[in-house]
Amino acid sequence: MRIAVPVVKSGDKILLVPHFGRAPSFAIIDLDGNSYRIVEIFQNPFLTHSHGRGVGVVNELVKKGVNTLLSLGAGYGAYYRLRELGIKIYYVTPPQGKKTMTLQEAMEMFLAGKAEEATGPREEDESH
Repeated sequence: MRIAVPVVKSGDKILLVPHFGRAPSFAIIDLDGNSYRIVEIFQNPFLTHSHGRGVGVVNELVKKGVNTLLSLGAGYGAYYRLRELGIKIYYVTPPQGKKTMTLQEAMEMFLAGKAEEATGPREEDESH
């Protein structure tokens, strides 16, 4: 399984960002059983676009062989484009009182079966 996660590097931590299309970078992770490795972290080439950021990123992820998205959320355009392409979407929710979580925490939740499979878009301003 190849997973994409919208992230930002903050000091020595890699944190999830709340909006898919506005993520400054994406971690690409290969999952094998219960172990994972970060293949690459690449900059979002569509960050400065005013429209179509999410769809542009989706196309980039497809080129990189991604078949799963693990995220705090995904807007309408990105959500439906990902689903159209057969990419599974899972949402994680930060611990109470926090706005984000580390990549490691998100992957631990995913591996423990605590990420929820998306049934619709989740915008950054919605309560999680």
